[in-house]
Amino acid sequence: MDLKQIINLHLRGLSNRQIALTLGVNRNTVNHYLRSLQSSDQPMEALLQLDTDALEELFSSKTTINNDRYAVLMRFFETMHPQRHHPGFTLQYHYQLYAEQTQDSYSYTQFTTHYQRKYKQAKGSMKLEHKAGKELYVDFAGKKLEVVDPSTGEVSQVEVFVATLPFSQYTYVEACKSQKGRTLFNASIMHSASLEEYL
Repeated sequence: MDLKQIINLHLRGLSNRQIALTLGVNRNTVNHYLRSLQSSDQPMEALLQLDTDALEELFSSKTTINNDRYAVLMRFFETMHPQRHHPGFTLQYHYQLYAEQTQDSYSYTQFTTHYQRKYKQAKGSMKLEHKAGKELYVDFAGKKLEVVDPSTGEVSQVEVFVATLPFSQYTYVEACKSQKGRTLFNASIMHSASLEEYL
């Protein structure tokens, strides 16, 4: 079954019955394939852009095929997924690790699609009301930066302090030597002085 033909005919507005008649297959077969394709995280137009092999691989792994290659990928995800909240986590980095240790690896596009399908996240939103000047959000960014002393060339790691007024989105950022209480206090004082100039 050419999945691209099904997608093309579906996007042209043909019913499942018309697609089945056009391709000479059972209508239930078309129903089954379209249900699976429509349950993908990607829109039909995006699926159509994949090459035939990639499309069939994604489709088959979503339905009945449970081969060794797919099982290896799922085991890798099980060790990778708990690390998603660590600073610097990227799918690109973990794909490189996976590809280096796997003889018959998936492509990066297939890797990310399988991951997003396996770990679907509930999408939601909430509107929060803020009064001007009433709240201030402060935190240190998760990853340290490096600062180079132009006179000596010495490289030092610094923490990044961030303070934001949620109503105006006014933001203050400062590089600090540490996350100690005194450092946080001094950065907050500097933010207050900067805020007074802003107001």
